[in-house]
Amino acid sequence: MFFFAAVTSLPMLIAAVAGLALVRARARSLPARSARFATIGLALVLASTVLGMIWQIATPGVLEAVGTSLFGLYSFGQWIVTGGLSVAGLALLIAAVLARATPRNPWEAVDQGPRPPFIQ
Repeated sequence: MFFFAAVTSLPMLIAAVAGLALVRARARSLPARSARFATIGLALVLASTVLGMIWQIATPGVLEAVGTSLFGLYSFGQWIVTGGLSVAGLALLIAAVLARATPRNPWEAVDQGPRPPFIQ
């Protein structure tokens, strides 16, 4: 069972660890908020992957201990935890891409056309 859990989760595990290493190596050249969001997001994705592997490995033992009566609750709990971590990690990765070093002035346009009179 461990082999199956490791093989199915290995690509995500490699991607999360490599992404975390790359973000940390380039943290000084990235905007601070982007680096922070990306680091936390990748850490959450990594935690979700590791917890999913642990749950896959522990499932046979849990089934032996409690039987199949609580398996639905066990699976739902696993789905909530790993799904929540994955979604939060993905949301933070999206935020890292969209984060800017400085807040953008909404009146700053690409073409410098006329501005409203109260701004000038």
